[in-house]
Amino acid sequence: MPRAMLARAREITIPLQVLLQWDDEGNDRRAALDLFDALGSAEKTLHANTGGHAGVPAFENEAGNRFFTRHLK
Repeated sequence: MPRAMLARAREITIPLQVLLQWDDEGNDRRAALDLFDALGSAEKTLHANTGGHAGVPAFENEAGNRFFTRHLK
């Protein structure tokens, strides 16, 4: 993870919900966690699920909809 990206992540202060597939073949788990940690938002949530990139559980759609409904009112 480039340091510049982590520095820019600290500038992000809006509420965030991050989805991480624990066994994602294309995204390094440690790098994803480092990026999440670097995010500057006071309100951030991490949803982590087992499975690969294409294995996102259907219930995460509902979680995303609730997040947007809560923050876009």
